[in-house]
Amino acid sequence: MPLQTGSLLGLEHVYWGILIVIYPYLSGLVAGSFIVGALSKVFGAKQFEPLAKLAAIVTLALLLIAALAPLADARQPSRFLELYTRPHVPYAPMGLFPLIWTVYVLLALAETYFIFRQDNIYLADRAAGWRAVWHRWLTFGWRDVSPRAQRREHAILVVLAAFGILLAFAFHGYIGFIFGSLKARHLWSNPLMMPLFIVSAIVSGIALMILAYVTVVGGLVSRQAVDTGLVARLMNLLMWTIFVDLFLDLVDFLNAGVQAYTTGPTYAGFHAIFMGGPLTFMYWGLQLGFLTAAMILTFFPMVRRSRLGASITSLLVLVSVYAMRYDTVIGGQLQPKVSQGLVQYSPPWLGRDSVQTVVGVFAIAILLIALQLLLLPWDQTWIEYWTRHSR
Repeated sequence: MPLQTGSLLGLEHVYWGILIVIYPYLSGLVAGSFIVGALSKVFGAKQFEPLAKLAAIVTLALLLIAALAPLADARQPSRFLELYTRPHVPYAPMGLFPLIWTVYVLLALAETYFIFRQDNIYLADRAAGWRAVWHRWLTFGWRDVSPRAQRREHAILVVLAAFGILLAFAFHGYIGFIFGSLKARHLWSNPLMMPLFIVSAIVSGIALMILAYVTVVGGLVSRQAVDTGLVARLMNLLMWTIFVDLFLDLVDFLNAGVQAYTTGPTYAGFHAIFMGGPLTFMYWGLQLGFLTAAMILTFFPMVRRSRLGASITSLLVLVSVYAMRYDTVIGGQLQPKVSQGLVQYSPPWLGRDSVQTVVGVFAIAILLIALQLLLLPWDQTWIEYWTRHSR
């Protein structure tokens, strides 16, 4: 196996590599971005309404590729249909993934249809050429724009958003449940895993939407079109969610890293790996250090209202959450179960289960987002442009 070199005695390996790190990272971004997009629908936070369409685009793209990471990690990916045809549930908790993922994809597609329906009708009537045909096809024959139809459409979006939030918690929370229920790994067997994964998913989703909003609107529309008030409100929301995330990290540290609050093997493994071990910088520098720095930055009004400051803060958060996923997935496997020393792991740059594969997965996500930005009416300036230039 080219992934790893094994422990000092060569008896154990890191079986879940970097692609399994990426999977909960992507699913967390999906859950977090969906929740941000649903704020205006479910909770009546109309100040976040400008993010709804962009959040739907980002959520759908990341959701479609979320399954690629575990599929690429599988030894026989061609047999993925057996996840649907064999009775894995309730015998295997991981068998829930294809069920939740499939329902979530259908819900995201339905939300995308309804959230863009009226703009698609507008362009179907006013655009010309292939774009008129494309948007006419996207209406699926429902061209009613009466007040009654709009009220019905809004009610459907509220229901979809509310159900989607529950799916977001299930889609990402069950991953934390799987890690927390594996008693064979001392650093995974922790009831805090599920809330840690859910809260960090929300944190990463907010950060991603800040970065996406500043980049897409500022880059494709104009820098002046970026609403700094909206950015400031997102930063304020980010500040409070980071506070909860850091609190859970502190409780997790007390339960794993302080001997008085934990079992011997958990304490020993935590110290060997994160307190002077191979993941010390990843844990203290990237996971906790970057997250703390990001929260401090959110305290300053100048940073909250700055496109550059908000983008830097969001990048710090995204790196921190990735480090948290890495520390959890890889760090939990570095403590051997039967041999001595620590298991060693270094992801290869090329080949299977490599950095190259991870870059490819994210490249597909960027491509899907770019295609949706081209083909869906996500901004009023975009609509006006294609109305004039689609002949």
